[in-house]
Amino acid sequence: MNETARSKVVAEAGMAGRFAVVGAVATLTHAGVAVTLLNLNLLNAFPANIVGFLVAFAVSFSGHHFWSFAATHTPGQTFRRMGRFFLLAISGFALNSGVLASWLAFTPWPDTLGILFAIAIVPALTFLGARFWAFSAPQRSL
Repeated sequence: MNETARSKVVAEAGMAGRFAVVGAVATLTHAGVAVTLLNLNLLNAFPANIVGFLVAFAVSFSGHHFWSFAATHTPGQTFRRMGRFFLLAISGFALNSGVLASWLAFTPWPDTLGILFAIAIVPALTFLGARFWAFSAPQRSL
């Protein structure tokens, strides 16, 4: 492997590692907020999951914009990135909600476990979408 290819691999691995750290913090935020609201009987599973998602979105976008994908940042692109990442996050949340709905409908297991399971399945798909679409550098025109 030549030096250029090696440096690209290292850069991508660094982005993936930072993405994992931010994602873990956002996932813990999502789970912590949702499970707390559920366990305090403030909200049922679905509304608690929505509130957890919204709080985690703020954590996730901030971390990815300013740290995970900072190397791909172009000035003036914050709202473009936020819009794209929100669409990506909503898609992931729809998948998460479908899994949770199936869990609640078809298993006798606790709602808390269902929330945690639903939260855990989306990260790999989100990384690919974030890296190659939401946080991609804008294409330069000739």
